[in-house]
Amino acid sequence: MSGHPELGNRIRQMREGSDSVEVIVSTLDVPWELVRRVVREFETEAVLSSRSSRFMETIRRADDPDKKWKVGYLVQALRPKVITQNAITHHFEWAKQSEVSLRELMDLAVSPKEHPKPGYLITPLLDFRCVGLRGFWSAVRQLTESDLGERCNEEWRKRLIRLRHALRIVGGGRCSWSTRCEPPPWLLNSSPPKAKVGSTSCNDDRQ
Repeated sequence: MSGHPELGNRIRQMREGSDSVEVIVSTLDVPWELVRRVVREFETEAVLSSRSSRFMETIRRADDPDKKWKVGYLVQALRPKVITQNAITHHFEWAKQSEVSLRELMDLAVSPKEHPKPGYLITPLLDFRCVGLRGFWSAVRQLTESDLGERCNEEWRKRLIRLRHALRIVGGGRCSWSTRCEPPPWLLNSSPPKAKVGSTSCNDDRQ
């Protein structure tokens, strides 16, 4: 961004403030590819990890499952697979919802609604475009391995119990497909931490 230092700085400031690429593009009225190029220049793994830890510490201290956060703030704190981050961001942008609570995010992974068929568990994330099973489990992993605060951890534990006992998982739509619920090994032997600092990145292809 040598030819547009002020624009580059503005993009960086907005990104550091947890704004999504789409919000930056819309606000500054600049090409999407330009914003992505600027973001790639400074968002190294170290920067992303540091930002995630900083955001997560704020969330942990709040320890309120119903507190509203900017959508970008939450997804950058949890850092599931990038494709899952984008899908969640787009979902709330299309719904014209700029803020979301941890409870609402948990609802996307494990819905509080009961499915009419015994053994079925509603997991709305499966309906999100391009997320698939890998993206779904990456979100579950991040929520499981991050210390969200005592109250928030307990809220997630309740959902994990239901997930571990589910026979099949299904999206939240009327015509959603379902698949066998096959929890990855890391989930069968884990639970939300009680006093863990930071969050673990899950941007690889682990399931």
